[in-house]
Order: sequence, then structure tokens, then C-alpha cells
Amino acid sequence: MSDEVRHRISAVAKRTGVSEHVLRVWERRYGKFASHRSPSGYRLYSEDDIARIRAVKTLIDNGHSIGDVAKLSSQELSKLNLRSTGEVATTLVAGSAAGDIRRMMLESIEGFDMDRARRVCAMAAVTFSPFQLVSDVYAPLLDTIGSRWQSKSLSISQEHAASAVIREQLGELLRVSRPVDNVGVIVATTPEGELHELGVLLASIVAAYAGARIIYLGPNTPASEIATTVKFSGARAALLSMACATPKMVDKRLVEIRAALPRHVEVWVGGQAVQRTPPRGVTWLKTWDEIRTRVASR
Repeated sequence: MSDEVRHRISAVAKRTGVSEHVLRVWERRYGKFASHRSPSGYRLYSEDDIARIRAVKTLIDNGHSIGDVAKLSSQELSKLNLRSTGEVATTLVAGSAAGDIRRMMLESIEGFDMDRARRVCAMAAVTFSPFQLVSDVYAPLLDTIGSRWQSKSLSISQEHAASAVIREQLGELLRVSRPVDNVGVIVATTPEGELHELGVLLASIVAAYAGARIIYLGPNTPASEIATTVKFSGARAALLSMACATPKMVDKRLVEIRAALPRHVEVWVGGQAVQRTPPRGVTWLKTWDEIRTRVASR
């Protein structure tokens, strides 16, 4: 089996809203929804399996029959869901689906159509795994929004509205994640003075779906409070993001946090403000995949 986290049917039922009984019936009647089994025979579901089940449930909730949709591919489910939610039918073929979602999100933001933006986000959630949502949809979308705000082709109010919708979606993804027992606790936040939280939210989702139990503190947390949370939670690591601080401030905050934590607790940092090797005892995670690998390494 690969290093990808697999989930038992009880966890999948909680995350999708489809009962264990119904999932078993679907399996018997329409073929595999779980792509793996454990050595002892338990069904094991990947993140792609969970996304597909959510897409099927959404279509059933919109009036389709299970017999009509159960054997459709993920891409076919996505196209049908887009039509069912009133979106312009878009060909979501492999390699372009993420770009189509980002385009529709930008169109919604430009028109202040936040209801449509939420529907597009919901569609993305049943099209992609959580890791793909971070790496292929939300991270590049936020980069584009930031660039367009800086060039004044998006207004401050458009940028704020977009951030609010994306924050909602990321918070829900984090809420429904399920930790793996032997992976451990990670405290996620931004250091004192860093108010931009979407980067650490994205990183938290990657870590959560690699199996970690995330204690998310939001932005702007002093080193002493991070240390208190680590102490009482027994966390193995502090996961930090810094987007706008100066190099001097990056070093200052990281030194403070490293000094406040026990030596056995790791400190991980990422974000656009981190542009050089961080202080001793702090690990710079430059990619989403590095976060996932680091979490799974224990």
C-alpha cells in the first residue's frame, strides 16, 4: 500500500453524510466505491474515493437516481453536477479542470456573485482531493487574486469577499478531516504580527489529510501562547506561515518561537516572507508535498 492515508467506512460515512449501510448497498449493487481493502478485509477509501461519493450524493440530493450516476467517472460526475447547480456547462477534462474552477471563481468574484462562488467551491470539493484543492485550486487562485489586487484590477472589497468565501471552504475542509492515531498533534498558526492566515490554513489542510490532528489557532499568536498550546496538547510540531513580514522580523519571530518550545518539538515554516534559510532548529517547508511528507515521516 502507498503512503496515502486510507479511511475506514465509519470515517467516510461521517465525512460524506452517506451512512455505512448505504455505502455497503452501493458497493454490492454498483461495484467498487472503496478502491482498497486492508489485509483483514476492511474497506479502505482514498481521498479520491471520498470525493466521488460526495459527488454522487450531491447528484442524488438534486434529484438524480443512484442507478444513473453510480458508475459515472469522476469527471462525468463533475460535469453533471455543474449542470445540476445551474453553472455553465464546462468540459472538465483531466489537466484543465482546476483551471476551469479557478476561472469560474474569478468570474464570480469580479461580479460579486458570492453565491455562485460558493457553488463553484462546492463543485471543486467533489471534483478534487483535499491535497489537489490546495495545490491545484486554492493556492494558485489566491496567488492570482493577490497579483490582481496589487495591479488594481481587483478592488479591496473584491479581494476581501473572495478571501471570506475561501476561508469558509477551507475551514469546513479542516473541520471534517479525521486524524490517524499514530501521526500526532500539530499546532498551526501565524506568529505574532502576521495577520494573513490563508497560507497556514492551506498548510493545515495538507497536514490534516496526511493524518495529523490539527489545533488551529488562527493568525497572530505570540510565542508564549504557541508554547502553552504545545505543552497542554502534547503536539509534535508547530506549523507556521509568514506572508508579509520583513526578513528581520521573520528571523526574530522564529527565534522566539524556537526558544519557547521544547527541543523535541519541531518548528516548520513556510510562506512568501520566508526567503532564506531560517534560524537553527526551524525547518523551511517550501512545497505542499514537503508538508505531507514531513507529517507522514513519523
